[in-house]
Amino acid sequence: MKNNRIVNWMRIGLLGLILLHAIISWIGNIYGWGLNNLFSQAGIRWTVANFIPNISQAPFAEIMLGLVAIGVATESGIFSAFGKNASLKQQRALSLAMLVLVLLVIIQASMVLIPNAILLSPFGTIADSPFSQGFYGILCVTAIIVSNVYGLSSGRFFSLNDTIKAHVSLMTKCLPCFLSTILTAVLMGAVAYSHLMDVFSLTFALFSWVLYLLPFVAQLIQILRS
Repeated sequence: MKNNRIVNWMRIGLLGLILLHAIISWIGNIYGWGLNNLFSQAGIRWTVANFIPNISQAPFAEIMLGLVAIGVATESGIFSAFGKNASLKQQRALSLAMLVLVLLVIIQASMVLIPNAILLSPFGTIADSPFSQGFYGILCVTAIIVSNVYGLSSGRFFSLNDTIKAHVSLMTKCLPCFLSTILTAVLMGAVAYSHLMDVFSLTFALFSWVLYLLPFVAQLIQILRS
């Protein structure tokens, strides 16, 4: 219940932060702090014109892909196979899933470790390469494939419908958290417009990601504990 309160109160807190930030931008503009006033005509025009573009900056794709990966892994029951009470069928399914994992890792490694590998940068480095830029997606897709292999081979997934439900299991439970994502995107867009924080700073990046992920982390803790 405590985590649910965090999720519920965070929406109110974000609305408060949006209003507080607008007030700070107004005061800062008056006193020459170099801030753009959100209550000015230009600020209101910017807010209306950029409402949808600001929301589109939120990491919806990253969050949803992570929820799919965690959801499939949880619903497949692969974590229970590591316990001492795992059945023979679970152990065999785990062995198959680990074999698939090793094969995937070998394939991925061959795409970055050999000379002129396909996922290296034009300079032959991992830095700024397709591999480094897509590492999060590779990690999530790998987890999804391995979890599906275990779920199907262990009998946890009996049909295509079971598999589809596993992929969206956490998505449906975490839908209320996406309202916080929208509010966070609006807040961070307004902060960038007012110049209250440097959008290229590490502080801005950390602050935004904490606000984006906090409700989902709290909700996942609640779900996994139940």
